[in-house]
Amino acid sequence: MEKQPFKYHIIAFLILSTLVFIIHTFANHLATPTRYTIDKTTAIYLDQAYRIDPTKSLTLNSFLNEADELIHEPFSTIPWQLAPQDYWLSMKLDNRSAAKKELFAHFDNPMIDYLTVYQLDDQGHLLHTFNLGDRQEQLSLFEYSVPHIEIAIAAQSQSYLVFKIDTTGISKTPINLYGKAEFKDLLRAQAAIWGIFVGVLVMAALYNLVLYYGIRDRVYLIYIGYIISALVLMGSVLGFGFYLWPLPLQILFNHYIVVSNYAITFFTLAFCTMFLRYHKDKCWRYKISIALLLLMFCLAIISFFMVEYISSQIFFAVFVVLYFVCITLIYNRLRSGFRWAKFYVISWIPLIIGAAVQPLELTGIIEYSFTTRHALLVAILCEVTLMAMALADRVRYQREKALYHATHNEQTKLLNSAMLKHAYMALQLSQRPANLCLIKIEHFQSLSHILNQNQSCQLVVCVAKALELQLSTKREFINLENDLDTCPRIADLSGGILAFISVKTQSAQTLHENLLKIRKALPKHFPVQGFDLQLSYSIGHCPLKNDIGFETWLQNGYFSLIESTPPSRSTNPAAISATMNISLAAALQNALKANQLTIYHQPQINLATGQVIGSEALLRWPNAPYEQINIEALILLAEQTGLINELTLWVLDQACQDSVKLNQAGFSNHKVSVNLSAKNLVIHNLIEKIENTLLKYNISPNQLKFELTESALVEHQQRMIDLVEQLTQLGVEVILDDFGTGYSSLNCFVSYNFSTLKIDKSFITDLPNHSANKVIVKAAIEMAHSLGLKVTAEGVEDATTQQLLRTMGADYGQGFYYSEAIAVDDYLLWLAQNKQAN
Repeated sequence: MEKQPFKYHIIAFLILSTLVFIIHTFANHLATPTRYTIDKTTAIYLDQAYRIDPTKSLTLNSFLNEADELIHEPFSTIPWQLAPQDYWLSMKLDNRSAAKKELFAHFDNPMIDYLTVYQLDDQGHLLHTFNLGDRQEQLSLFEYSVPHIEIAIAAQSQSYLVFKIDTTGISKTPINLYGKAEFKDLLRAQAAIWGIFVGVLVMAALYNLVLYYGIRDRVYLIYIGYIISALVLMGSVLGFGFYLWPLPLQILFNHYIVVSNYAITFFTLAFCTMFLRYHKDKCWRYKISIALLLLMFCLAIISFFMVEYISSQIFFAVFVVLYFVCITLIYNRLRSGFRWAKFYVISWIPLIIGAAVQPLELTGIIEYSFTTRHALLVAILCEVTLMAMALADRVRYQREKALYHATHNEQTKLLNSAMLKHAYMALQLSQRPANLCLIKIEHFQSLSHILNQNQSCQLVVCVAKALELQLSTKREFINLENDLDTCPRIADLSGGILAFISVKTQSAQTLHENLLKIRKALPKHFPVQGFDLQLSYSIGHCPLKNDIGFETWLQNGYFSLIESTPPSRSTNPAAISATMNISLAAALQNALKANQLTIYHQPQINLATGQVIGSEALLRWPNAPYEQINIEALILLAEQTGLINELTLWVLDQACQDSVKLNQAGFSNHKVSVNLSAKNLVIHNLIEKIENTLLKYNISPNQLKFELTESALVEHQQRMIDLVEQLTQLGVEVILDDFGTGYSSLNCFVSYNFSTLKIDKSFITDLPNHSANKVIVKAAIEMAHSLGLKVTAEGVEDATTQQLLRTMGADYGQGFYYSEAIAVDDYLLWLAQNKQAN
């Protein structure tokens, strides 16, 4: 993914520093009003006392007459509780200055149901009665949002204030006395912080509403729901909600403040779940989240019918569970590497701090002040800002992720053809000469039948890394992506094909030789589950021409691969047993090393004389549970995994050992046939190894025959012609096996020095009843004889078929009619009993 230059990070940091400086300067100009209450700025002395009335029956007269029941402690020591009780507070004001004082008493709890203030003179006579609270009628918005009274105290005089607080909710009511100027400072500070809070949240809501209409992601609606619930909650707690909503609606919010608390926690959990994409996983954490959301919704509905002090206590218990669930959701995502969630995680820090300060301040653990009073508001403001940054980071990550998936292979994480096309367009614009180069892992499609998807991807990545290492030392191969860390030059075209581009001006022959050198350095083995998978590669390349498009260029590259590697025999996945996998290949390799395999012999009969002229050596795996595995599928597995060469040399060695036993038993004219695969061409010094094996066991070359399938001749034709010629010169017969099932033309009979043609058993089975096969077999026999070749028919299962083949002129027969394939010792007994060997 594209990375921004370091200088832009410096610019972003400077901008952030400037904004922090502005915020800090502005905060300093908002003087902390609670530092300038009247007792700290004027010569007015206060004497405070209180009394708690759990019976809710106390009157003003009884409160005044029962002075011995008062607790003479500061109001900060009052044990405020969520309980049905009244609080009576007494404050004696002693103005010892020589001037009259105008005071403002501020009651910092706009959610009080009923607040009654009695002003008395120094004789205890009632002067004024003030009624406040959100259940009082005919108050101004100012009195609802900022509960306060204005009083005057003459010079050198005393006055008494008695407060009665009657509420079903949060009862704690900080009471502060201010002078006129200090009270204005308080109002200015409150208005500033309220305005900032409302302005930021409203703009954030509008902006995210626009984003929702553009992106259609539900998480933006949940984010807006969180913002609105925060406005409702804090508007009730701090009082500015009276300026946001119609008066009856705001009073309703005040009366059911617990519902607002449930609303903000509901959207908190919903946002956490949606933002972290748990709704995509549907795991047990998601189910717990949904269950808690339903619980909070039900409790919010029930709160409409419960008194506030009870529903509040239930909410605080649910609040603890909410924190636990959210932390669990966040922690699990962080473990899984959700790097784009960092801003969201950080947003919880101010929320946790602010949410902790509020109950600590309400319970008196933390001293009340303007700062602590607005701590939750500032925390929500910071959280909303960080959540907005988290959403932006999430959008950026999703955009980068979409771009990444568009330009990378989903399984291997390598670049795909889209980046190759991007490079092609740049080369076309610059008119630079270029060549598309391809390297293919041979038989990759066949390997995919035995490797699982993860193993196949690991194989491609392993080869790609080795290829990337080779290309990194050669400047002619261009980068396909501007990534300063990796500088990738390779694109994965799927199917085991890797592509890269050379921009060096050179001949096709020179480029081909360079690619051969690169191919030579690629890994020849790939370990997987204890098995050493043998690898081979084919290469292709084609030049970039101005008059062709990208698809044509790519298609030409595929054609160059096909030309350099002729198509092999198609593999039908249905032919491979479900047990054919890499584990079986590893077991086969171990069995081969431990000499746990064996070969069985099936006799070949001269149809004219009835004598045994030889046998075909057939691989068997007698150990349970492998003895029932289809041998043809096992051979195919060996070809796909690169075991076939080692297996062929092992069968050759075993066949020569059995020939020694045949010679010792008196069957010196007996010939053993061994099957060869086109894959065996890559065996280094194959002819030399065959000759050495014959010498090792002192076996005559004419006692050995090799059978080549017709389809094998299509691959590496010239090399196969040379091999057949060398075997003939060595004195070993070569037989064309499975005639009629391959793709060769009549030219193969002329080009190859075969001694015998072996007709596939599919044409021999049920031959007496199949007229079309009779014509084919008869024509094949006559053609072979006209070319000087012998004919062997395999699949003879009854006397009628044997007689028909003898009539047609076939030379040899092989099949169950004579014997199934049996171990060498049993075969020797069979030969002795039939007495058909010379």
